[in-house]
Amino acid sequence: MEPKPTWEMLRSRRYCKISQNAISGVSHGKAWEDSKVNSLHTLRISVEYAAALKRRPGPKGRRSSRVLGATPDESFVQSGQRPNGLPHQLRGEMNKLFQCDPGFLERLLRESMEYKPPKKKRVNLHMPDLSVAVEEVYREMIRRDNDLRFHPAFKRMWAPAICRLLELKWLHGEKAKEKRDGEPQ
Repeated sequence: MEPKPTWEMLRSRRYCKISQNAISGVSHGKAWEDSKVNSLHTLRISVEYAAALKRRPGPKGRRSSRVLGATPDESFVQSGQRPNGLPHQLRGEMNKLFQCDPGFLERLLRESMEYKPPKKKRVNLHMPDLSVAVEEVYREMIRRDNDLRFHPAFKRMWAPAICRLLELKWLHGEKAKEKRDGEPQ
């Protein structure tokens, strides 16, 4: 069993990779999806957020199952199906969430004190136990603004908190996109 990663560990090269294929420039490492060390967890995300992830353009999985570099024969091909679909996208979104600047997360939470999640959908996925990292985010947000202690995102345990933070980040992006599209050229 792997130790529970901290917020700092999730920002390290082990969990976060620089990627030329990702739109954001970062991608999650295989430490996020290793089923031998990571347990199966259930996330309950909003139905709208799940639909938005499916509508996104581009590939919904890893590009190649090959090891990087020249491969002299087929022994270098990694076995098994490449990670793909909603669980893969959620791991990537969680990785990007933990790369965010604490000031951005604070602003995100302050703007959404009345957030109530809509109808939810269950998604089972192999991922690390993020309880320590979420606790660190919570402590940092309280240190920055004591009113965030009562934010609805932090009312329950770490998995619901992750789901609410992902949804808030997505909603923030949608509002920013609407504002950009609504401005005259």
